[in-house]
Amino acid sequence: MLSTLFPHECKITAMHFKIRRTLENKEIVPSKATMEFSCGFRRLVVRPTFSMELNSCSKTDKVRYMRFLRKDMNVIATAYCPFVCQPCKIITFTKVPGSPVNMDVVASGIALPPDPLKVILKRIVLTGYPLRCHKKKATIRYMFFDPKDIKYFKPVELYTQNGLRVSNHFPKF
Repeated sequence: MLSTLFPHECKITAMHFKIRRTLENKEIVPSKATMEFSCGFRRLVVRPTFSMELNSCSKTDKVRYMRFLRKDMNVIATAYCPFVCQPCKIITFTKVPGSPVNMDVVASGIALPPDPLKVILKRIVLTGYPLRCHKKKATIRYMFFDPKDIKYFKPVELYTQNGLRVSNHFPKF
Protein backbone atom coordinates (compact mmCIF):
# COMPACT_ATOMS: atom_id res chain seq x y z
CA MET A 1 0.00 0.00 0.00
CA LEU A 2 1.36 3.39 -1.00
CA SER A 3 -0.11 6.68 0.16
CA THR A 4 0.77 10.32 0.55
CA LEU A 5 -0.52 13.34 2.47
CA PHE A 6 -1.75 16.67 1.19
CA PRO A 7 0.10 19.78 2.50
CA HIS A 8 -2.82 20.75 4.78
CA GLU A 9 -2.81 17.27 6.35
CA CYS A 10 0.68 17.80 7.80
CA LYS A 11 -0.36 20.84 9.86
CA ILE A 12 -0.85 20.58 13.64
CA THR A 13 -4.19 21.59 15.15
CA ALA A 14 -6.46 20.85 18.13
CA MET A 15 -8.21 17.63 17.13
CA HIS A 16 -11.26 16.20 18.87
CA PHE A 17 -12.18 12.52 18.86
CA LYS A 18 -15.45 11.04 20.11
CA ILE A 19 -14.53 7.72 21.69
CA ARG A 20 -16.29 5.02 23.72
CA ARG A 21 -14.45 2.67 26.02
CA THR A 22 -14.33 -1.05 25.22
CA LEU A 23 -15.93 -3.50 27.64
CA GLU A 24 -12.87 -5.78 27.85
CA ASN A 25 -10.55 -3.11 29.25
CA LYS A 26 -10.68 -2.76 33.06
CA GLU A 27 -7.76 -0.37 33.65
CA ILE A 28 -8.12 3.17 34.96
CA VAL A 29 -7.12 5.61 32.21
CA PRO A 30 -6.46 9.11 33.57
CA SER A 31 -6.66 12.26 31.48
CA LYS A 32 -3.34 13.31 29.91
CA ALA A 33 -1.99 9.74 29.93
CA THR A 34 0.11 8.69 26.94
CA MET A 35 -2.05 6.87 24.38
CA GLU A 36 -1.66 5.79 20.78
CA PHE A 37 -4.42 6.63 18.31
CA SER A 38 -4.73 4.65 15.10
CA CYS A 39 -6.45 6.90 12.51
CA GLY A 40 -6.57 5.09 9.18
CA PHE A 41 -2.94 4.48 8.18
CA ARG A 42 -1.64 7.01 10.74
CA ARG A 43 -0.48 6.20 14.27
CA LEU A 44 -0.45 9.21 16.63
CA VAL A 45 1.16 9.10 20.08
CA VAL A 46 -0.65 11.80 22.09
CA ARG A 47 -1.67 12.73 25.63
CA PRO A 48 -5.39 13.54 25.24
CA THR A 49 -7.54 15.54 27.61
CA PHE A 50 -10.89 13.85 28.28
CA SER A 51 -14.12 15.81 28.45
CA MET A 52 -17.85 15.31 28.07
CA GLU A 53 -20.30 17.32 26.02
CA LEU A 54 -22.54 19.61 28.03
CA ASN A 55 -25.48 19.17 25.65
CA SER A 56 -25.02 16.35 23.15
CA CYS A 57 -27.96 17.34 20.92
CA SER A 58 -26.77 20.91 20.27
CA LYS A 59 -23.55 22.05 18.61
CA THR A 60 -21.83 23.93 21.43
CA ASP A 61 -18.19 24.88 21.69
CA LYS A 62 -17.97 24.06 25.41
CA VAL A 63 -17.13 20.72 27.02
CA ARG A 64 -16.64 19.75 30.68
CA TYR A 65 -13.24 18.39 31.78
CA MET A 66 -13.11 14.78 33.05
CA ARG A 67 -10.28 13.33 35.11
CA PHE A 68 -10.73 9.74 33.88
CA LEU A 69 -12.05 7.86 30.85
CA ARG A 70 -15.48 6.51 31.85
CA LYS A 71 -17.02 3.25 30.69
CA ASP A 72 -20.68 4.20 30.40
CA MET A 73 -20.62 7.20 28.05
CA ASN A 74 -19.12 8.79 24.96
CA VAL A 75 -16.10 10.93 25.76
CA ILE A 76 -14.41 13.71 23.77
CA ALA A 77 -10.61 13.25 23.63
CA THR A 78 -8.78 16.46 22.68
CA ALA A 79 -5.12 16.56 21.64
CA TYR A 80 -2.69 18.61 19.56
CA CYS A 81 -1.85 16.43 16.59
CA PRO A 82 -1.75 16.49 12.77
CA PHE A 83 -5.00 17.20 10.96
CA VAL A 84 -7.24 14.12 10.48
CA CYS A 85 -10.14 14.23 8.02
CA GLN A 86 -13.56 13.87 9.61
CA PRO A 87 -15.08 10.53 8.50
CA CYS A 88 -12.20 8.56 10.04
CA LYS A 89 -12.51 5.65 12.47
CA ILE A 90 -10.29 5.70 15.56
CA ILE A 91 -8.85 2.88 17.68
CA THR A 92 -7.06 3.85 20.89
CA PHE A 93 -4.26 1.84 22.53
CA THR A 94 -2.24 2.05 25.74
CA LYS A 95 0.99 0.28 26.64
CA VAL A 96 0.67 -2.57 29.10
CA PRO A 97 3.85 -3.38 31.05
CA GLY A 98 4.59 -7.06 31.66
CA SER A 99 2.18 -8.50 29.09
CA PRO A 100 3.08 -10.54 25.98
CA VAL A 101 1.20 -8.02 23.81
CA ASN A 102 2.63 -4.54 24.30
CA MET A 103 -0.53 -2.65 23.32
CA ASP A 104 -4.03 -2.97 24.76
CA VAL A 105 -7.18 -1.64 23.01
CA VAL A 106 -8.86 0.93 25.26
CA ALA A 107 -11.49 2.67 23.13
CA SER A 108 -12.80 3.18 19.62
CA GLY A 109 -14.68 6.01 17.94
CA ILE A 110 -14.61 8.66 15.22
CA ALA A 111 -12.72 11.87 14.46
CA LEU A 112 -14.64 15.12 14.90
CA PRO A 113 -13.88 18.27 12.89
CA PRO A 114 -10.86 20.21 14.18
CA ASP A 115 -11.85 23.19 16.34
CA PRO A 116 -9.10 25.11 18.17
CA LEU A 117 -11.71 27.45 19.69
CA LYS A 118 -13.52 24.72 21.66
CA VAL A 119 -13.38 25.51 25.40
CA ILE A 120 -12.71 22.82 28.02
CA LEU A 121 -14.31 23.95 31.29
CA LYS A 122 -12.73 22.91 34.58
CA ARG A 123 -14.21 23.86 37.94
CA ILE A 124 -11.78 24.91 40.67
CA VAL A 125 -12.71 25.47 44.31
CA LEU A 126 -10.55 28.03 46.14
CA THR A 127 -10.51 28.36 49.92
CA GLY A 128 -9.58 31.19 52.26
CA TYR A 129 -10.66 33.16 55.34
CA PRO A 130 -13.10 36.06 54.89
CA LEU A 131 -11.48 39.25 56.19
CA ARG A 132 -14.14 41.82 55.33
CA CYS A 133 -17.66 41.62 53.88
CA HIS A 134 -19.47 44.77 52.75
CA LYS A 135 -22.71 44.77 50.74
CA LYS A 136 -21.87 42.75 47.62
CA LYS A 137 -18.07 42.59 48.00
CA ALA A 138 -15.86 40.42 50.17
CA THR A 139 -12.11 40.43 50.90
CA ILE A 140 -10.67 36.96 51.40
CA ARG A 141 -7.37 36.33 53.20
CA TYR A 142 -4.93 33.41 52.70
CA MET A 143 -6.35 32.43 49.32
CA PHE A 144 -3.10 32.66 47.33
CA PHE A 145 0.47 32.04 48.44
CA ASP A 146 2.29 32.27 45.12
CA PRO A 147 2.65 35.44 42.97
CA LYS A 148 2.12 33.30 39.86
CA ASP A 149 -1.37 32.33 41.12
CA ILE A 150 -2.24 35.97 41.80
CA LYS A 151 -1.33 36.99 38.25
CA TYR A 152 -3.34 34.06 36.85
CA PHE A 153 -6.58 34.79 38.77
CA LYS A 154 -6.44 38.61 38.63
CA PRO A 155 -8.66 39.01 35.50
CA VAL A 156 -11.20 36.45 36.78
CA GLU A 157 -14.14 37.63 38.85
CA LEU A 158 -14.48 35.30 41.84
CA TYR A 159 -17.68 34.63 43.80
CA THR A 160 -18.28 33.26 47.29
CA GLN A 161 -20.71 30.45 48.03
CA ASN A 162 -23.38 33.00 49.05
CA GLY A 163 -22.97 35.07 45.88
CA LEU A 164 -20.68 37.81 47.20
CA ARG A 165 -18.14 39.12 44.70
CA VAL A 166 -14.49 38.91 45.83
CA SER A 167 -12.60 42.19 45.41
CA ASN A 168 -9.64 42.28 43.06
CA HIS A 169 -7.24 44.19 45.30
CA PHE A 170 -4.28 41.84 45.19
CA PRO A 171 -0.90 42.85 46.61
CA LYS A 172 1.78 43.84 44.09
CA PHE A 173 4.83 41.59 43.80
